[in-house]
Amino acid sequence: MAIRTVCLCLLQQDQRFLFQRIENVHESKTMYRPIGGTMEYGESSLVTVKREVKEEIHVDIIHPVLQYVIENHFEYTEQDQSTGVSVQGLGHEITFVYSAHVDDPLFYKQDIVYGIESNEVSYEAEWKTLHELKEDPDALVVPEGLLELLLQTKIKESSSSLYHQIASAT
Repeated sequence: MAIRTVCLCLLQQDQRFLFQRIENVHESKTMYRPIGGTMEYGESSLVTVKREVKEEIHVDIIHPVLQYVIENHFEYTEQDQSTGVSVQGLGHEITFVYSAHVDDPLFYKQDIVYGIESNEVSYEAEWKTLHELKEDPDALVVPEGLLELLLQTKIKESSSSLYHQIASAT
């Protein structure tokens, strides 16, 4: 597998962040990930995060600030489409994590935000506090290490002291 570059956006309302909810049947965990997706060839991380948020939840973000870069190695299990057999692999991602705002106060009043991935799979995103995620034994925030970074640092609205986190499953 090639190294995948991902750009995610932390949208925050008071003490709550918007996370895409992903059911992980292999680990009996619910994964929570900020909105975003994979960088396309030739894009900058800034262009990618704006495009991905617009494509997935149909809003424009304003004032994006790069907060973290996380390098992550992880094991995954997926089903082979042709045989139906579960296959395990090792993934490697570089993730750019931005903070931003949406210039529509009604957006922040939604309890559930509905999104759609590039493969036309729909999902729900919900507002969660970091405390809720930390205390839930069945919650897994991805990429690995993001929850710890968020708990340690305060998001800087106008500038960034960039942190680099390397997480490894091996």
